[in-house]
Amino acid sequence: MSERILSFTDERYWDDKIATNAEQFHEADRLDMEAYKLIQDDRSPEAWARFTEAKAKADAKRAAAFQDWVRLKRMMTNEVSD
Repeated sequence: MSERILSFTDERYWDDKIATNAEQFHEADRLDMEAYKLIQDDRSPEAWARFTEAKAKADAKRAAAFQDWVRLKRMMTNEVSD
């Protein structure tokens, strides 16, 4: 099975794609942590507005990473079933 997956282009292809996707998830986590830091010591309406904007960016990044992961899984599954 792994031979079929790795035959897509070269043996590093899937590792590189998955590593790039993992970086997207890590970036989403980083953005999420930064968002929560905004309201850690400041609960003013302005801080909540900044938090809401920052959290939306983190959520969008996570959604994009998840969509990319689903796409990668489909590509890998299609490669194995061919």
